[in-house]
Formats: sequence, C-alpha cells, structure tokens
Amino acid sequence: MDTTELISYNPATLVEVGRIAVTTTAELDSMIESAHDAFHGWRQDHDLRKGLLAACSYELMRKAEDIVPLLTTEQGKPRAEAASEVWIAAKSLAEAARTQWEPELLGAHTPVRTAFIERRPLGVVGAIVPWNFPVFLMAAKISAALAAGNTVIVKPAESVSLVVRKVVDVLAGVLPAGVISTAVGGPDVGRALMNHPKVRKVSFTGSTTVGKQIMRQAADTVTPVTLELGGNDPAILLADADIDRAATALAQGAFLNAGQICIAPKRVYAPTSLLDRFCRAFADRMDDLSVGDGLDPATRVGPLHNMRQLEIVSHLLEKAVAGGATVVRGGERGTDLPGHFLTPTLVRDIDDSAELVAVEQFGPVLPVVAYDDLDAVLSTLDDQEFGLGASVWGNDVENATDVALRIDAGTVWVNQHNALDVGLPFGGVKSSGFGREGGMQGIEDFLQTRVIDIKQ
Repeated sequence: MDTTELISYNPATLVEVGRIAVTTTAELDSMIESAHDAFHGWRQDHDLRKGLLAACSYELMRKAEDIVPLLTTEQGKPRAEAASEVWIAAKSLAEAARTQWEPELLGAHTPVRTAFIERRPLGVVGAIVPWNFPVFLMAAKISAALAAGNTVIVKPAESVSLVVRKVVDVLAGVLPAGVISTAVGGPDVGRALMNHPKVRKVSFTGSTTVGKQIMRQAADTVTPVTLELGGNDPAILLADADIDRAATALAQGAFLNAGQICIAPKRVYAPTSLLDRFCRAFADRMDDLSVGDGLDPATRVGPLHNMRQLEIVSHLLEKAVAGGATVVRGGERGTDLPGHFLTPTLVRDIDDSAELVAVEQFGPVLPVVAYDDLDAVLSTLDDQEFGLGASVWGNDVENATDVALRIDAGTVWVNQHNALDVGLPFGGVKSSGFGREGGMQGIEDFLQTRVIDIKQ
C-alpha cells in the first residue's frame, strides 16, 4: 500500500471537495496494535462503555452543523437527508448505550460443579462502510461492536472518506485512545485489515458481489463476518390496498437518497385492476421531486453518487424501454449541473423478465409490474436471490400480515416501507447476507460464547 491521496468530488458539481492520505501498511499495523492494546481496558467496564457511548451520541449531534454539509457535498444527498442521517447515527449510539445484556449466565450448578456461560467481546473489529449511508451505517456497526466491548477500525468507501474520518475523529475525542480509528484506502487496505491476525471479526455493508469476495477471503483466516448486502425489495399491493396511502409512502421511499438505499422499494407489484390508478397516484406524488445540488434548499433528490452508478441505472432503463416498457414520468437529467443526475422515473408495462425488475438497479427508477395471481408473485420472489426487505399493502391488516409471513426476507413491513428502528435487528437472508445490526441481536453478533466449568 503506497502512500497516496484519495480525492473526493461533489457528485452534483464534480468540484473537488478535499483530499485525504491513504493509510500505509505500517500505519494500519500500528492502528491495529493500538486497538488491540486498548481492548483489554475497554472490555472491562460495561457501565463506563454505556456512559461513553451516550456521550458519543451527544457529541455527534453537537458537531452536526459541521458534519451535515460535508456529508451532502461528498455523498450528494440533500442536506435535509444528511441531517436525518446524522441524527439516526446518534440515535444508534444512544440505543446501544441503553441496551442491557448479561455478560455471564449460570449454566449448571451442583454441590461439586459450577459452569458459567460467558458472553465476551471478540477483540479488534473491522467495520467496512459503503458510500450510500456512510455515517449511519458506520454508526450501526460501531455502536454494537463498542457496546459489546470490542475496539473498532473503520474502513470507509474511498469516495466518502472525508466525512467518515470527520465523524470518527469526533467519537475518538470522547473514547479512550485506540478504541476507534479510521483506515483509508481502496480494496488493498480492506484486504490488509481482514488478513491481520489481530482482527477478530469484520462487518461489511455493500454489494453482494463484494460480499462474496469478502467471504472467500475471510475463509483463509477463519475470520467471522457479518454481511449486509444487496436487496431488490418488492412492494406488493393487495386488492384492497389504500392506493393513495401506498403511492405517497412508496414515492417517498423509492427516491430517498436518489434511490441508493438497500431497503428502498425497488419494484411494485400491483393487481392489474389497480395498475392505472396506482401509476396516476404515484406520478402525482412525483411533481415536487426537483433534482439538484443537495446544498440547495429546493432540492428534493440529489445526484447519483458516481458516474458508474448513473450508467448502470440508465442502461437498465434504456433496455427496459427497448423491450416495450413505458416511462410514465421522469427519465431526464432535470438540471444543467454537470453531475450524475437522473430525474425520478416511474416505469410500467414491464414484467419480471426485464433486468430493471430482476436486478437491484440502485437508483431513482421504480418499475411497476401488473399481476393477476398473488401466489405466482410470491413464488417468483421465493425463487429470486435477494431477501433483504419487502412490504405488503392492504386494508385487511390480518390478511396482509399473512401474506407478509410468506415472504422470505430479513424485514417485511405491512402498510409501510423503509421504516427502520435502531432498536430492532436488521439484516438479510439468501444473497442479501447474514448477521444482524441493531437491538440486542446486533450486539450479540459481536460477542462470542465461552464456558467456564469449575469442579469443586
């Protein structure tokens, strides 16, 4: 790993935001050694950790005015969304501080033998963070890892290294030396982090393709991993769905962060009899979704984060239209700015055979698929590789819940979508990953079990 610089660019204006030095091999080794040394003290005092995590939450909100504009300029999302991300990151830290867990349980007790089941931290943890929600997804990982008594090295996606480093520096100012630090760089830095013998777990959020590479690499060192990977989340409208309610909520969720959110509704299944009505209602909700620079208060949808993502989404849209799909609204740049823009787009007259429906496009395009047989839709979903989130919409809540129970996904919402609660476990099944973040289950993912068996 040669010492070089990473350059961040504003995806709306393509203007340089700043530069940051890549972490060298020697620096990474020193960082991990410091984290390993800090672990022995950090793991000892559960109450101290809770108090310092609560202080981290407070300090993050206190410094939000400095963090929010940097998050917007480096990642691209509107300032209001950036502020919400910092807020939920702080909430994750506060929730972890409140979560109670018992480090030791009595397993067996007789006059001549006592066995204790100990839940103990792992050691140094690597947290590999993506570019779409760098502050929140980092907080979701580190809050659980730190609450469990581990120390953490954060490795951000290259293009959001400035804001992640800034947030980590804020937290490091509260925590003991070595408990948290940042390793900056590309895949080689990530590999070096994973291969280090003193890194005892890696938590990764990102694409399924990279997640599989991380699994293969982790096998060499038998390093446990948590993987929160891609999703192609469906929203299923039942025959009795409240169309106006569904259209309003799904329009908000589908285009949040320009559609670059793993749990966004990425395809809608609507009964054929409701298709026209839903598309009209949804299109009406798109009227005020103006695109532009996230620092502009009038902007509701920012740019895609990079040119590659724009090209992928545009290509899938073009193929769908060439195959007979109809663009109801959107599909243009929508601004004179030079960045990676695509207006929110609604597509109909399309089916599951189109790539726009079958793959995770990760952009501001929403296809609507008409159906006549609900069982066939559920069978199709069961056969597909992803299983992160889904939603079911219907006025008969009991029936909608029964449908939700038939969907194989980590989270299934009824009459809502994107409804994250940091106190609940979150993660996927199938190719959407394994392991959980959030709640007690999230903390347990950063603990290991040991038995102390004592004979009198």
